[in-house]
Amino acid sequence: MERDERGDREPLPRGWVRHPTERMLITPLVAGVGGLLAFFTVVAIVVWLPIHTFDPPASEDWAPLSNTALKGRNLFAQNGCYVCHSGYSRPQDVREALYFLYPKVSQPGDFYGSDQSPNLLGTERTGPDLSQESGWHPNDWQRAHFYDPRFMDPMSLMPDMKSLFSDKQVDELVMFVEERSGKSGLLRYAGQLYSKHVVLLNQGFPEAYKGFQGAHKPIVEANEKGLKPPSTQLEEAPNLSQIDRSYWLSGDPLPVTEQNLMRGKEVFLQRCVGCHGLKGNGKGPGASFLSPPPADFTSADDACCGGDTGPGDFYYRILRGWPGTAMENFGERLSVDDIWRVVLFLKTIPNGTLAHYRVPEPKDYIVWQPTKELKAWVKTHQQLANNADFDKRMAKDPYVQEAMRVFPGLAPGDSMRLNDGTTELSIRSAAAGIKALYMDMLNRAWADAKARGEKLPPETNKTAPPTVPGQQ
Repeated sequence: MERDERGDREPLPRGWVRHPTERMLITPLVAGVGGLLAFFTVVAIVVWLPIHTFDPPASEDWAPLSNTALKGRNLFAQNGCYVCHSGYSRPQDVREALYFLYPKVSQPGDFYGSDQSPNLLGTERTGPDLSQESGWHPNDWQRAHFYDPRFMDPMSLMPDMKSLFSDKQVDELVMFVEERSGKSGLLRYAGQLYSKHVVLLNQGFPEAYKGFQGAHKPIVEANEKGLKPPSTQLEEAPNLSQIDRSYWLSGDPLPVTEQNLMRGKEVFLQRCVGCHGLKGNGKGPGASFLSPPPADFTSADDACCGGDTGPGDFYYRILRGWPGTAMENFGERLSVDDIWRVVLFLKTIPNGTLAHYRVPEPKDYIVWQPTKELKAWVKTHQQLANNADFDKRMAKDPYVQEAMRVFPGLAPGDSMRLNDGTTELSIRSAAAGIKALYMDMLNRAWADAKARGEKLPPETNKTAPPTVPGQQ
């Protein structure tokens, strides 16, 4: 085959020009640099630019973090907790404004300042949103939960936080969770702290262990010798003050059948054994963290005759929780019927129905009957015309509203003594105590933020009263 003078295999037709040698223009280096440029351009527009230019004014609900809580926030971020737990409630969250879960939708001004910005938004929402977690659980519940989440929720997917090597770190993380929800969260937390004070005094228990000490300590015991309940007052009255009165004498609406009892046992084993134990004696793996410790359901005398152990009392505590104790609300996780089935089953535990392969039967059920003392107490403390005193809209003061939330069994005119013999319990005294705790926490956090050099809104923001969202 003839070649042209340049050595090509075939000569080119007259007037044609051979193509230049082909080369790849987008080399791996060009592609890599271009990809990084595109990535960082998007990051700058979506992340960096809003952080440094979007500066909304503080919302009325905003509150700064104390120094302790700020250290806890750093631990929260360092351990990647924000990946599973978001830090804002969206309008589309179906339980927004529900009593139990998301009391309010987050606003941009809720994350004012550098101690709460950038917001730990979260990406997966594998765990619950924590933007409004403050005050729904006491500190001892938080400590047990961080040590091993299965202690508080046997069905939890959360990894434990035993890597926290000091009690100081544990309590810093707890304080962040308890202070992160603004003024409304601080108000709930103040209500939780005041309720804890009332419960411990009334039942004679010491303060809970700090940090993770509860993992290596015995379950706390009550000093019953120091209790001096007033002779003219129902002994269980302070406990009943934390239960809505309409439930005091309520019976279980479900029939005592083997099916209902078996379902109640199933739910108890799924949800309750971390605290109350596999025997129902209040000695679950999380019990040593808690004060007061979890309830013991093994007493037949309590099951039949306790002044605050009626079916309605148990139902209300499962539905709404018991502020001041580690008993949390299950109203957003269990159906109404399942809660009543658990109540049915609790009345069979003294007869050994938690034993392996033991099927609870109707004959195991212990019928509860109100005592004469309880009937007399109800008769003298439920004479309220049209129940007007129970309408929260009648109370405009947020501290009174919070007092009525944590003590729903107290009418504004009620006054009683705790079982320590001296401490008064009333809506008025509870509101004053809650306000004092709230103002102390807010003033301390404000002073810490000012000392850190944080940007603070006008002083009028601090003096604006808190709200009780979802409770009006």
